[in-house]
Amino acid sequence: MEPVELHSEVSAPAEPGPGLGVLEKAMGLLNIVSQARVPMTFTELLRASRLPKATLHRILATLMREGLLRHDAYTRTYRLGFRLLELAHEVWSDFDLRLAAQDEMVRLRDTFRESVLLGVLDGDSVVLIACESPGREEPEPLPIGLRLPLHASALGKVILACRDPAWQSRLLASGPQKRYTPQTLTEPTALRSELDLTRARGYALEVDEWHEGAVSLAAPIFDIEGQPVGAICVRSRAERMDLPQAHSLAPALIGAARRISHNAGGQFTSIEPNDAPPEATALEVRCVVESRTLLGEGPVWSPRDSALYWVDILTPAIHRLDGPSGHDAEFKLGSMVSVTIPKASGGLLAATPSGLMAFDTDSRRLTLLCHPEADRPGNRYNDGKCDRLGRFWVGTLDMATAANRGNLFRVEADGAWKKMDSGFTVANGLGWSPDNRAMYFADSHRRTVYRYDFDLRAGEISNRQPLIVLDATDGRPDGLTVDEEGCLWVAVWDAWRVSRYSPEGRELMRIKLPVPRPTSCCFGGPNLDTLYITSASVRLSGAALEAAPLSGSLLAVQVPGVRGLPETMFGG
Repeated sequence: MEPVELHSEVSAPAEPGPGLGVLEKAMGLLNIVSQARVPMTFTELLRASRLPKATLHRILATLMREGLLRHDAYTRTYRLGFRLLELAHEVWSDFDLRLAAQDEMVRLRDTFRESVLLGVLDGDSVVLIACESPGREEPEPLPIGLRLPLHASALGKVILACRDPAWQSRLLASGPQKRYTPQTLTEPTALRSELDLTRARGYALEVDEWHEGAVSLAAPIFDIEGQPVGAICVRSRAERMDLPQAHSLAPALIGAARRISHNAGGQFTSIEPNDAPPEATALEVRCVVESRTLLGEGPVWSPRDSALYWVDILTPAIHRLDGPSGHDAEFKLGSMVSVTIPKASGGLLAATPSGLMAFDTDSRRLTLLCHPEADRPGNRYNDGKCDRLGRFWVGTLDMATAANRGNLFRVEADGAWKKMDSGFTVANGLGWSPDNRAMYFADSHRRTVYRYDFDLRAGEISNRQPLIVLDATDGRPDGLTVDEEGCLWVAVWDAWRVSRYSPEGRELMRIKLPVPRPTSCCFGGPNLDTLYITSASVRLSGAALEAAPLSGSLLAVQVPGVRGLPETMFGG
């Protein structure tokens, strides 16, 4: 059938009437309040909305009467009302996932020319409820109504990974999982590690685990309470799609899942980076190790070993760059690892979801030191660093980046630990001033680097204050380090740069990088005059990777006249 073109005689939208104009203003206010990091005062709303004072009063009164906004009389601030939750639940009670996903499935099918599947959780399996086929050779066709295993299929793994840890544990403890191919993961510890990686990535990857010769990538679809109600999946033949190609589909797949549910469940995990910024300080940035790590992180220079250590959280692996030879050694691990620190007694301290581990580089054996977050299996350790008395400070986050569930811990050489602060969402970079009077700590979700008063002898912190707050249109502060002048160097995720800040929080310099997602930085080399920068390729589309082919690599830059401070080994 030939397409029918529809023509309209209306060349421009009509001017809104008085009622529609008020509605647009009210919707604008709701959007302003929802996007604010903290509740807003009337004065702040007046400035942000640019409405006349009397108009703002009337609209606020109406929104509060309808329960769409609420007012805190003590702080004199406004926040979203609970009526919005009621409305959202009413929408979800009548939500048709198959109908909501139809357009996105067709768009993905036509974009990638691969099969697109939609599944929902039913008991201890996933039921396939929709499929869009590209009309080309594909793996064995899957009929609607087919049940797929949770532990072996991409659709199942991504739903299982996003369920609460207690639910996961009940399933894994229910008995041996069925082996479908030689690659199927059936051992509980290996499955748990795979689920941790899946949750951290934001998508599941399955290669030959359920059906040999097939590669599948799946993203979760969340309801208003943040629970996975289903998943969407792209499926291809193994000879047509390698692992880098599969990973590059993740941004489009995650974006489609969010549009299906209208971003229900939150969306801290970023998909597309900002546009590359204009030229900044003219310095040569060189690639030291060209690799496609998914999430390179935690660089630390070891004077004892004349080597740089860093990790790929999502592969997972520990890397060691030998300074004199330039050789990059990789230690593959069976568990996610977020940071590693040289130990005074030899070997490394490594942070894994199962606890803080001593890692022997010769035997490659992990031995538990302590596990401060043992009572919170949904949390994992993120960035960490040692103060100048060898105590390890490490932040944690919820693996689904649920708000305010992260903590900050101090760990002694013997493994004794203490919770020092809490209420973080994405705990990140740490550092100390040269005089040990200040400690710095980032929460990427809040786009903020905090400053604490620090007592080195007692190992105590106090008086937390925001030092650096990035704008909502900017990237997010990730890892950081401090130079000998007391200035902070911050890797800014999604912003193609590392920035230098004064101890007072004023930006002094920007170094433009060839990658959009720098993750952390440290000074290293014999003279501590080389700034090493880790980066990520996770959730970057194929087009983004073409524009930034060094994403995931280890970079380095020398800033004239700038040197770092030696990092302290863990005292254990």
